[in-house]
Amino acid sequence: MPKKQPKDAPGRTYVARAELVLARADHRRLAAASLTPDPLQMMAAACAHVDSERGERADLVVDLVPVSGRRVARWRRRLMRRAARRGPSAYGEQIAPAGGGGGSGGGGGAWFGQVAAGLTGGAGGAKASGARRASSPRQTDLADGVGKFLPSADTQVFAVQVLVRVEARHPARARTLLHQVMAVMDAWRGENWWRPVGPRRTGWRPYSSVWWRRASFDRRYRTGEFAPVKRQWVTAREVAALLKPASVHCVAANVVRTGGVVPPAPSQLPEWTGQPGVVPLGRVLGTDGRVRLAAVPQKDVLFGASFGKSGFGKSELALVQAVTLAYGGTGIWFLDPHGAAVKRALPYLTHPALRDRVWLIDLSAKDPDSRVGSWNPLSMEGRTAAEVQDVIGAVVGGLASAQGWGDGAPRARAILSHAVQVLAHVALEMCRRGRPDLQPTLFSITRLLTDEEWRAEVLEYLPARLRRFWQTTFPRYEGGAVPVVTQTLEQLETSDSLKAFLGQSRSTYDVRAAMDTSRIVLLRCSGTGSADQIITSLLLFDLFRAGCSREGIDQDLLAAMFAFCDELTAIDGSSRGYVAAILEQLRKYELRLMGMTQMAMRLSAETRMALMQNQSLLSASAADSDEAAFVTKRMEPVAPQTLMSLPKWTYVMSTMLRGERTTPFRVSGVPLHQVFADYHHPELLPELEKAVDVSLRRRTVRSVLRDLDGDDTGRLLGLDDRILAELSALRPASAAPAPVPQPTVLTSTSGSEIG
Repeated sequence: MPKKQPKDAPGRTYVARAELVLARADHRRLAAASLTPDPLQMMAAACAHVDSERGERADLVVDLVPVSGRRVARWRRRLMRRAARRGPSAYGEQIAPAGGGGGSGGGGGAWFGQVAAGLTGGAGGAKASGARRASSPRQTDLADGVGKFLPSADTQVFAVQVLVRVEARHPARARTLLHQVMAVMDAWRGENWWRPVGPRRTGWRPYSSVWWRRASFDRRYRTGEFAPVKRQWVTAREVAALLKPASVHCVAANVVRTGGVVPPAPSQLPEWTGQPGVVPLGRVLGTDGRVRLAAVPQKDVLFGASFGKSGFGKSELALVQAVTLAYGGTGIWFLDPHGAAVKRALPYLTHPALRDRVWLIDLSAKDPDSRVGSWNPLSMEGRTAAEVQDVIGAVVGGLASAQGWGDGAPRARAILSHAVQVLAHVALEMCRRGRPDLQPTLFSITRLLTDEEWRAEVLEYLPARLRRFWQTTFPRYEGGAVPVVTQTLEQLETSDSLKAFLGQSRSTYDVRAAMDTSRIVLLRCSGTGSADQIITSLLLFDLFRAGCSREGIDQDLLAAMFAFCDELTAIDGSSRGYVAAILEQLRKYELRLMGMTQMAMRLSAETRMALMQNQSLLSASAADSDEAAFVTKRMEPVAPQTLMSLPKWTYVMSTMLRGERTTPFRVSGVPLHQVFADYHHPELLPELEKAVDVSLRRRTVRSVLRDLDGDDTGRLLGLDDRILAELSALRPASAAPAPVPQPTVLTSTSGSEIG
């Protein structure tokens, strides 16, 4: 014979049940529970004792069925007739008719008076009439008899069914939890109150767990059948506190919050089914109750701003939008200071339709055999002498931006401008000779400024107007002016990948060409170090310059490009104001900037104001109080507390739609791996790398540095020496270099120049 299973055996649970009904007639009022404190606080406190990890569970089920006004009116008339038959009362006791026997009702006294009047021939008529008048119900008695169903109440009435069910590992534990949950309903105790049905007058209180009630209870709990044991009606005012979610006055931590009031998504938002020409947003709940993938027309998105905590989905949203636009044929420029977003996006861009459009610039590579593209801002390939001034403006502006010179450092600007002018003319001469592979690079600036012999040799082949500055003005500058210029380039030389990217004579990276041909440009930086900030500044300035170079072209003929800047706070510190310039000036040139950052308050004031002024797509996930207050000022009627309590992958958005601003609406994020699951092919990454090698003509870092610096044996000269050798190849044998002017150090009372 098997042993009896112990009460606390593993896996075994005990169920305690109770159905609550109104203790008195249902026209007697329950107390309308106050919202301060929230009565649901008691339910949260009761559930806090439930150990779900041990299989415990507590349910309070309140089922409501609306009652028609006709049924309520019929029941009201019945209550009035009952009150009329009962007669007048005071303090809960019936008032007997005058001269009556004080019986338990007015009916017996009235009958006795009629009999007496018949026997006396009507002599007692006046007295009987007074008795009838005394037995007529007063208005207050009628109101008390009708109770909460007075016509003046004019409120919705519901039939109610209340079921309490608790599971636990021990029967005593189940009964304890059951009484804790039942105690929640004491908050409504007034003229009426809730009581359990079933045996409850002895120490054994099974309530609805007795065998003759258990089956009906379980069926109603399981199926939702509405069949209370007695008819009971309540008004909306009585149960309003049960029909709402937990309010701010319910401070319990174990309550799922609704997240505050956010208006529904506009019905005009197009549904995203993969069609081109739209920017996806995520899942929204429409006014019709249907969940759909929403998007906004691409033409309505000029600039975008996305704020929120780290890890809450800003980068994921940007990747979904970028990959969608890329497959739709739109150009993408994605700057990722840390590289994580670019790495995640690559397996989704291996499709043959996109492969040849991808440009990957990985500036975080540390392996000498890693391949890198090239960008030479001094390149004159395909340019004329009239464009030298454009090169000077681009290089000087980029380096000055990286150094943060602003309107200061005039001597450093003059030295750098003339150095770039000389090297641009040298590059132009190399291209004329058919040697574009011997054009100077940014690192030649340092050689020009610090190597007097090399500078003198180079100047011999330039027009006299270019030599004049170096022969008359430059020697008079104090020695501290040159390091202000060269220190930026010396920082770039500390990174092999950056040096390889900027140290090649022929450029393969051209952001203007990328704009016009709808390329997919992925820029991955290392995310640390001053050199990284400098290259970020140079790239952003080049993006700004390329956008401005579209001036004069019909806007309808321009291909749009979306520029995504992840970690905008870090980028803004390096941009020296050019993020704001892009936001303010490049809309008409079809460049759309999308910025993501954790903290808007850490952006520079000019960038923050330009971003909030010009954004047409504003997205916010969870943030702290200061950030939430700043963002929700642009998202009325959303409260800061609503934004602070948003869960992961949930956003509040506001966008331009057909020329008008939408109200904020809630959006649930869609992960990249769900949307583009069919396009995820990491096994094709080698094919993508080969395509990028071809389109960017990438070389290994090792070979680029060898060509730039030469080898240790001296058999291979560095780039600058090969340039000088090429210039010397056509010099007449009788020609001799001019004497090298020695710099004159002047004493400055203001100290050395600070860049």
